[in-house]
Amino acid sequence: MWYPFSAKLKPYSTIIGAAYYYEIGELIGLIRSMFATNNHHPEILSKPNVRMTKRYLTGSSPPKTVCSITFKTDQNEYKLQRCFYEQYSVEAKLHKIGTDIVYHGQNAIQVLTKFHKPLIVSDEHLFRSNSSIFKPINDYSRKTLVALANNWLRMVGIGDSSFDIDYEGRWSLRGDFSHFYVGRHHRAKMPSVHNLFSKLAQAVMKKRTYSMCVPICCPFDIETLNNFEAIAVIDLIKHVCKEEGIQFIVAMNSNNKINSMIDAVEAPNLSIYET
Repeated sequence: MWYPFSAKLKPYSTIIGAAYYYEIGELIGLIRSMFATNNHHPEILSKPNVRMTKRYLTGSSPPKTVCSITFKTDQNEYKLQRCFYEQYSVEAKLHKIGTDIVYHGQNAIQVLTKFHKPLIVSDEHLFRSNSSIFKPINDYSRKTLVALANNWLRMVGIGDSSFDIDYEGRWSLRGDFSHFYVGRHHRAKMPSVHNLFSKLAQAVMKKRTYSMCVPICCPFDIETLNNFEAIAVIDLIKHVCKEEGIQFIVAMNSNNKINSMIDAVEAPNLSIYET
């Protein structure tokens, strides 16, 4: 579950900072669940064995998570509210702001399927990193994706590794990037800063090619970067988003010093909820 938190997105780029990376994973998972249309199962609460078994095993029912997101389409503004019981959505409400039109339950989910929803991306596998936002449509777009991402790496001082993309849209890395890993279990993942730039390049190319791109939400683990490097990455992302007119949401583990310098929306410190 996620703890009390509220954020208003900015026109182009929004930076959300939390103390730990696992909190970012939970927040991104919640946002993904909010716009998912295959997780609504209110009938789970009507099964008597579920509640009884949970109370028997844990002494209390699992906590519920309530979340609301206000978003705009080309023509209207909506407020989506959902209640989750563990990973299942059990209540849903969609209000068309400025009108008396309100959808509940499965009707709200059906309306939600008709919208272009934000794309919530995750850490990518090092050897199976596909183009989830924009797949190159020709050799020019493939080379442009590579050039953009590699140029950004150099601009923030990461010159010992570089990207390549095959004609199927699969990303790969060349060079020495071993110092971006902390722990053996991370070695199967693409380094977080590389993953971030690959997603940003795809968003830019999609906007240039189709004149539109849905908002993108991407995690960013700064554990292997120093403060200067992390700030340089964020400043570059802000500049690119403003120049290209795309909305990019970066959720990162951070600290108060960095947050103050990059104008981040700070998530609450979870220690205040520990008893």
